[in-house]
Amino acid sequence: MNSRRVSRDCTQLFFDRAIEPVESVKPGERVVVETADSLCGLIKSEVDTFMHFDEILDRLGSACPVTGPLYVEGARAGSCVAITIHDIDAAPVTGTGWTAVIPGLGALVHDQGYSLQPAIEPRTSICSVRDGVITMPVDGRDIRIQAHPFIGTAGVAPPMERRISFSQSREYLGDVDIPQFGPGSTLVLPAHIDGALVSMGDVHAAQGDAEITGAAVEVEADVELSIEFLDADAAQYVRLPILETRDWIGAIAGFQGVHLGDCVRAAFVDLAKRLSRYHGFSEIGAYQLLGQVGRVQVGNMIDPFYSALAYIERQYLD
Repeated sequence: MNSRRVSRDCTQLFFDRAIEPVESVKPGERVVVETADSLCGLIKSEVDTFMHFDEILDRLGSACPVTGPLYVEGARAGSCVAITIHDIDAAPVTGTGWTAVIPGLGALVHDQGYSLQPAIEPRTSICSVRDGVITMPVDGRDIRIQAHPFIGTAGVAPPMERRISFSQSREYLGDVDIPQFGPGSTLVLPAHIDGALVSMGDVHAAQGDAEITGAAVEVEADVELSIEFLDADAAQYVRLPILETRDWIGAIAGFQGVHLGDCVRAAFVDLAKRLSRYHGFSEIGAYQLLGQVGRVQVGNMIDPFYSALAYIERQYLD
């Protein structure tokens, strides 16, 4: 990667229109954005365990730091920005990532602060990340996993008040952990102010569907990307953030506090409206088509964070 770099020293925990941009980028210019792991390097070994996620919040104030913001030259309020990921180098500094089980965090546990059940035992595992392969220790075994790095958290400046990066909204996106947001994909978001102010971070080297433990294989990373701006019609923007590749188009729903079924429903509604508005289908025709070939990827399923990508292959739209 020989592109201009934005250092991971330029991280913060908010999406905010008042934050000064750390760099200005030209449309289509390739830039390498260095990202920190989801807990700002707090976990370094297996002894770094936590009895509750509140311990982390007490120490860091939040989670999922993002690098930026980047000012996109030419982007205007009311337009859209399209962020294309060209490459992700996972764990280029440490050669390792971590994953953890934290009591009260995850899809299969209750908040242990308000439960009579015994707390699940905390555990932190340090994973080797080398040559596209993750080696994860589990119960005395070394499990080899193919790396599939992607960006877990990204967004633009919200239209009004500051929002923590560890949050979700259709207005700016946030922490949605959709595994398809990796190399070869493009994320389209609305620009609420001139320059949009794009930030991203929280790269995962691998993650199962729904991230049920609340932690993927968390790594620092170098992300090579470019950003374009375009109007909403050119982007085929309806109401929700768009994620797409050369093979498929999709919509992301992550609203924070809205349960998974409603997120899936909203993503499909947005996609059906896009097929009707821009691809020549009636709404009922789009509904019928998505009923047979539509697909869903669950990102988060950790109360109150739920997110889903609904998508359809482009071959059905030709």
